[in-house]
Amino acid sequence: MKLVIQRVLYVVHRLEDSILVALLLAMIVLAVTQIALRNGFDTGITWADALLRVMVLWIALLGAMVASRERQHISIDVISRFLPKMAQRATQVLSSIFAAVICFILAKYSFNFVQMEYEAPSMAFANVPTWLCESIMPISFAIMSLRYFLFAVQDAFWGLAIQTESPQ
Repeated sequence: MKLVIQRVLYVVHRLEDSILVALLLAMIVLAVTQIALRNGFDTGITWADALLRVMVLWIALLGAMVASRERQHISIDVISRFLPKMAQRATQVLSSIFAAVICFILAKYSFNFVQMEYEAPSMAFANVPTWLCESIMPISFAIMSLRYFLFAVQDAFWGLAIQTESPQ
């Protein structure tokens, strides 16, 4: 069972990474094309700027998902390094629970926002509905909330977050 879970997680992580890289490359190509068309030919793709803004949103939230997956999110770690191991573990669990709750709240409200956009349809660019462009918000925050919750459970019950010194 553990092997199956690890394999699924590996596939999900590679999918996240692939989407992130593909979006970044597409964004670079589109931006360079738009600059070349504007400067060289006094024209441009009418919907490119709107698409680039949406791509920035998607890249930012996918990047946040990857950072949360790797526990590389922004944190201020001034006091905890001076605490005993058990207190470090407790602060890490509390921090993960806090992050999970905040991400859950953001997922809930961003879902409500996307739902309102769906009910009052508008187009973001080139016949693409706005709600579809914004759908990354509840998805990414829900995934991050789940990850932080699982980190809290993992740290609380198995204590895997505290790295032990390896004998040399």
